[in-house]
Amino acid sequence: MSYDLFDTESGNAVVVALDHGLGMGALEGFEDAGATLDAVLAGNPDGVLVGPHFARRYADRFDDSDADLLVTADVATFSTRPGHDEAMDIWTQPFDVDSLLDLDPVGVKTVLVFGREDRELFQENIEAVADLAERLRGTGVPLIVEPVGWGKRVPEPLETDPEYVADACRIAWEIGADVLKAPYTGEPDTYADLVDASPVPVTVLGGPASGSTRAMLGDIEEAVGCGARGPVIGRSVWQTEDPQAVVEALNGVVHEGRSADDVWG
Repeated sequence: MSYDLFDTESGNAVVVALDHGLGMGALEGFEDAGATLDAVLAGNPDGVLVGPHFARRYADRFDDSDADLLVTADVATFSTRPGHDEAMDIWTQPFDVDSLLDLDPVGVKTVLVFGREDRELFQENIEAVADLAERLRGTGVPLIVEPVGWGKRVPEPLETDPEYVADACRIAWEIGADVLKAPYTGEPDTYADLVDASPVPVTVLGGPASGSTRAMLGDIEEAVGCGARGPVIGRSVWQTEDPQAVVEALNGVVHEGRSADDVWG
């Protein structure tokens, strides 16, 4: 498969995830969707990941930018009350595939959630990912799968455990992923092994904002050094005081091979 997303001089991509409103509502730093999008686009990312209706509402912004569009196929949330986290496990894939493809994206993203106590929902998630892979096959649009350990049966330290992440990634591409959106293990040697063993490109997911842009950039520097193709990262960009500067710094690390210390002194 050819990947338009990675059609850059470095062969890597900086993608900013802005699909959080689907499940989390108006998060801090994302209350004004248009303003946040503008701040991110000002940094010239290679792509932006959003929900399909976000893409339609702000189509003019995307038309005026060089950023590629990626769309999210599912909704994951943690409460039936908007904006709350009550540790519920609510997941659905509500969007019609043809309507996603009408947006001409360079990728469609979905999650594969491990550690669920609800076995039927886990089975539904697997079947939905496999079906989406089949529906996208032959379209030229890659399926990006985010294998995550959000379930209660995965203690937090295991979410980035090298063996756990390797197992989750293996299952994801065996089910049909064309690109993986995987957590960084924090161990360059084990992450390099994971990337080398994967027959599909590996990108780095973000997760909650760490509070340290320097630390985040250091992780991305290490992951790219292991062969990852760049980040797909959200809150650590737009929950900062200067999202444009963070995107520009990521470009320096991912495309120019600069160090985190160099781009964020």
